Amino acid sequence: MHFIFGYGSLICADSRSRTGISGKAYPIEIKGIARKWSMHSPEWNATAVSAHLDENGHSNGVCFEVDDSNLIKFDAREQGYHRIEVQWDQVRSITNESLPTKGTLWAYVGNHSGQPSQHKPIMQSYLDVILNGCLDYGPDFAKQFATTTKHWGHLVDDRHNPQYPRPLKSNKRRLHIDHLLKSHLPELWEKRIVLHQS
Repeated sequence: MHFIFGYGSLICADSRSRTGISGKAYPIEIKGIARKWSMHSPEWNATAVSAHLDENGHSNGVCFEVDDSNLIKFDAREQGYHRIEVQWDQVRSITNESLPTKGTLWAYVGNHSGQPSQHKPIMQSYLDVILNGCLDYGPDFAKQFATTTKHWGHLVDDRHNPQYPRPLKSNKRRLHIDHLLKSHLPELWEKRIVLHQS
């Protein structure tokens, strides 16, 4: 039995379903892992979030069960990252729900040192997927993502022409996402660049 720690787009159930079949997702926080915008994606011209081993770090996200065949599918999706085992004693449930007691917990981490830039920005279509998943667990969960993730910068609003390969199918949470960014990352929001539909 395998479990994957989703700390970015894999927090979002819709996004997970486009890669493989997974079980119930449990909202958690993991000690010893920090999250940064540091992965220059090999798929598209953007910067993605990456987990980094850091004894003083902690990150919220979800863990979800996958079988052997679906683990391979998620490995293929997370190209450029390394899958490592995480010990369950590093994990805290964010709700009162009991966590699984059996199975191996994996996280996709990197040693990436990149940061968002004009040529490798944070794409709104990708960030929307992450924050939509976070908001499934409430505004405090989404706020924690915003305030504990490092290296925010160079946000490009590509909603009219999504650059991310797996954008949201619905924009019903767009106002909630915008409010979250304005409230907790006001400088990022004010400096964002809007790509207009051609």
